[in-house]
Amino acid sequence: MRFHFVVSFDGTVTLEDTTDVLLGQFADPFWLDVEAEWLSGRIGSRECLARQMALLRATPQQFDAVLAASAIDPDFATFVNLARHSGATVEIVSDGFDRCILPILERAGVYLPVASNRLRSEGTDEWVAEFHASTGYCRSASGICKCRAANAGDRLFVLIGAGRSDFCLASRADIVLAKGQLAAYCAEQNFPFEPMACFADVLEWYQPFLAKTKLRSAVYQ
Repeated sequence: MRFHFVVSFDGTVTLEDTTDVLLGQFADPFWLDVEAEWLSGRIGSRECLARQMALLRATPQQFDAVLAASAIDPDFATFVNLARHSGATVEIVSDGFDRCILPILERAGVYLPVASNRLRSEGTDEWVAEFHASTGYCRSASGICKCRAANAGDRLFVLIGAGRSDFCLASRADIVLAKGQLAAYCAEQNFPFEPMACFADVLEWYQPFLAKTKLRSAVYQ
């Protein structure tokens, strides 16, 4: 089988949502009121993120210090290595920000295609959200339309995710590996999915699809 893995980032690759961590440390508490509007469905994530990022007050140095302490799933790099060695393709598709995602992946030594929103430093401590991959017809009114950004081609499309931004994409994927809000949504909608708590579970799920035992042992060494 030829797999294409579309992987969400915050809360899936990372152990915490990096955007929420930054907001919790550096934003006016009003960001929580904006979050509540999004959770209730009154606004989409694009409007939510734009308003929240405008509330951030942090220098790039403060920003980077928080990102340097962000932990990722300890088995994520192993999963990426195994997927590539088995002929699969992997991409990150996130409704988060490049300014968070790229440094964290680089620190982990993982280099993947990334589709996400952009976060631009403006002035000494202000930030502006940019949504270059947004569309006017996104059903979720997301910063990035994941359904448009994810491209499996003729491969088997596997979604690995955890949050609300993955809901629409779950209905399009051939296979869904889910935790958190995404798992609850799939169960509620009667979408078939494989429950996961971490990438150790993803690796266990993936083993039967690997034709060569020596490939497994070579990657894990």
